[in-house]
Amino acid sequence: MSAQELLNLILMTCVFVLVFSGWTICVLLWTIQYARHRQWLQQRMGVASERTRRSQKLQLWREEFQARRASAQPRAETLGERLERLGADAGWKSPVPVVFGYVLALAVLAAVAPAVLGYRFWWGLALGIVIVVAFWILTTKRIAQRVALFERQIVEALGIAARALRAGHPLAGAFQSIAEEIPAPVGRIFGEICQEQALGLDLQDSIRRVADATRNIDLKLLATAVNIQLKTGGNMAELMETLASVMRSRMRLNRRVRVLTTSSRMSKYVLLAVPIVLFVILNIVSPEYVSVFYTTATGTYMLLGTGVSVLLGAWIMNRLSVLRY
Repeated sequence: MSAQELLNLILMTCVFVLVFSGWTICVLLWTIQYARHRQWLQQRMGVASERTRRSQKLQLWREEFQARRASAQPRAETLGERLERLGADAGWKSPVPVVFGYVLALAVLAAVAPAVLGYRFWWGLALGIVIVVAFWILTTKRIAQRVALFERQIVEALGIAARALRAGHPLAGAFQSIAEEIPAPVGRIFGEICQEQALGLDLQDSIRRVADATRNIDLKLLATAVNIQLKTGGNMAELMETLASVMRSRMRLNRRVRVLTTSSRMSKYVLLAVPIVLFVILNIVSPEYVSVFYTTATGTYMLLGTGVSVLLGAWIMNRLSVLRY
C-alpha cells in the first residue's frame, strides 16, 4: 500500500468517526430532551410512572425513617441529670447534693480520725473507702427494691384502669383512680399525668414525657401502647388487661432467672467473704503473724492491693451473675 492510499484510509476513518460521534451526540440530546418533555407532561397531567412512584415512596419512607430515628435517639444526659435521676430512683427525700455531701463528709472524717488518734493513715483511707462502698451498695439495693415495688404497683394499676374503663370512665378518669388508690411511686406518677392533663397538656405527650423521665421499661411499654391505641382506636380496657398479663409473665420470668442464678450469687458471696473472714480471724488469733502488714511499707502495699483485688473481683462476679435476656 502506497503512502497516498494509507493517507486516504486514515482520512476516511477520521471522517467516519467524526460523523458517527456527531450523530450519537444528536441522538443522545434528542433522547434527553424527549425524556424531559415526557416527564413534564406526566407532571402536568398528574400521571407518574411506576418507577417514579416507587422512588417517591422510598424517598418518603427514608425521610420518615430518618425523622423517627432522630427523634428516638435519646439526648446525652449531663452529670447533674444523672445524679438527679439516681436520687429519684433511690427515693431520697433530701436533695442529691446534700446526700452526697453528708457521705463525703463522713468518709473524710473517717479517713482523718485514725491519723489524729495516732494510727496509720492507711487505716483511715481504708475506712473511708469502706464507707463509700457501703453507701453505694445500700443505694443499689434501695433502687432494686423500688424497681420491684414499681413492677408490682404498675400491674395493680393496670388492673384498676381496666376495671375503671369497663365501668365507663374515660382514660383520664382511670388514671385519676390509679393516683388515688395506689401509693407512691406509681400513684405519684399517674397523679402528675392527671395534673398536666388538667392544665391543658395533651395526654399522649404527658404519658410519653413521664415514661422518658422515669426510664422504666414497663411504663415505656404502657406509653407506647396507649399512644398507638389513642391514634388507631380500639378496646382500651382489653389493652390494659393484656399489658398486665405481659408484665406478670415478665415478672415470673425474672423470678425464674433469679432462681437459676442463685448458685452463682452464693458463690460470689462466699468467695468475697472468705479472705475477709480469714484476715479478721488471723488478727484475733495471731496478731504478730499479720503485724507485717501494718509495720512495713511492703505489707501496707500488699494489703491495699488485696483490697483492690477483692473489689475488682466483686465487680467482675456481679457482671457475670447478670443474665441478659
